[in-house]
Amino acid sequence: MRDKDDIYEEDYIDFFKALSKQSNPPMNWIHFNTDGEVVFNSILYIPNRVPFDFYSNYHGRKNDLKLYVRRVLITEENTDLIPKYLSFVMGVIDSDDLPLNVNRQTLVQSKTFKIINQKITKKILDMIQEISKWDDIDEE
Repeated sequence: MRDKDDIYEEDYIDFFKALSKQSNPPMNWIHFNTDGEVVFNSILYIPNRVPFDFYSNYHGRKNDLKLYVRRVLITEENTDLIPKYLSFVMGVIDSDDLPLNVNRQTLVQSKTFKIINQKITKKILDMIQEISKWDDIDEE
């Protein structure tokens, strides 16, 4: 919930290690807030390693995003929050626009949930695209 300008790189790495229970730092992360029709805060991480069961248990995998509403945990490992092919991404999303007492089916059908899904997916894909350019920079 702190402002991005008040957080150091070590804080992001320590938070990732606590969230993922891994000792390695993440490959990359993004911390952003949205305004407009849906307001939410988010920190998303791309780990350095693919989860051990990513390929062998692809269809059974759930993502490692935690969804909070007004700082109350609503769901972990929600299969509908982001596409399955991005299920290696870890992070936390906190929204004030979703209702606190909601079941999974109602949540998935919610317009607010769909907007969060679209924005999160776009941010993750943008982050992956940024990582893909790292090799181009190294070669120059």
